[in-house]
Amino acid sequence: MLRYAVLSMGEPSGISPEVMLKALHALSDEAGAGIIAVGDENVIRKASADLDIELPFSAYVDSMVSLERAEELGNNFIFYSATSINISSFSYGIVSAETGKAVFESLKTSIDIIQNGLGHTLVTYPVSSKALEMAGYKERSVNDMLRRFASSDRLHLMIKSGEMNIFGLTHRNSLRNAVVAVTRENIISAIIDIDALFVSSYFDRTKPIAVSSLNPMLPGEGWAGPDEESVIKPAIEIVRNLGINAIGPIAPEFLFEKAVRGEYSTILVMIANEAFAAAAASSPGESYLLTWGLPFIRIGTIAGLGLEMAGKGIADPSRYIAAVRAGLLVRDTDALA
Repeated sequence: MLRYAVLSMGEPSGISPEVMLKALHALSDEAGAGIIAVGDENVIRKASADLDIELPFSAYVDSMVSLERAEELGNNFIFYSATSINISSFSYGIVSAETGKAVFESLKTSIDIIQNGLGHTLVTYPVSSKALEMAGYKERSVNDMLRRFASSDRLHLMIKSGEMNIFGLTHRNSLRNAVVAVTRENIISAIIDIDALFVSSYFDRTKPIAVSSLNPMLPGEGWAGPDEESVIKPAIEIVRNLGINAIGPIAPEFLFEKAVRGEYSTILVMIANEAFAAAAASSPGESYLLTWGLPFIRIGTIAGLGLEMAGKGIADPSRYIAAVRAGLLVRDTDALA
């Protein structure tokens, strides 16, 4: 039986519906792709009509029973209608409580599909924290909702870019707060958690975990700043005594250059912004997010909501296509094993 990747629609008033349609058309020649798109049927049909993009779905369902039947029939692209937005009051580029609720319900349904054994990997698109707030939810991001729906507290967000697997010590923090979070305890915990992921065939255990310095440059042989000497170096020494193959601290200007060449299994950077910048520079349009710590793999798209481009037919789907292809690859290789 065909294994399915599940695509959860992002903010409906942004470019998510458009790039979803464009991505599926790009994959339409791949027999047995096996994709379930979850979202609002009214919105996807409106986007199709307004942007003149043919709907690629061979089945439309609205329950687990009808989904199972569609899978048994071998449908390649299935649309699961999880919500019903009032199109008469819907506008491109304008988030609302209704779009926030649609995002919430689409992601919840996507995870239910996987937990019911009808899907295997999850691919997501960015959501609007404002819309979620307007809808009355305390969650403000995809990761917040994943924690709630999948009952997983320890999630680890990784950026995949070419040969680089990049973890950040902090995420969604201001630069000031991120620097404060650079503590010996946090670094030790992060490295231990990364090493625990090495049970997956996704990582090359023969290569070390490389840890960045906080200072962007370390001029002079053996020179390091106070953060490196009192925080980062001692943390690395402790985990090495635990048998973990970690090295560093390495200045980012050298770390990313070597990581691009595939010299490390993963890298841990102190400031996540550095990771996104390096990913964008090394593999533009091909980078994506991967969340570990769930009972399934989640692939996230590195993109914006695109509210200003919504409904105009000009959105570039390349990053979403890369994320979907990664979801299909991970699904087929059992990367959790």
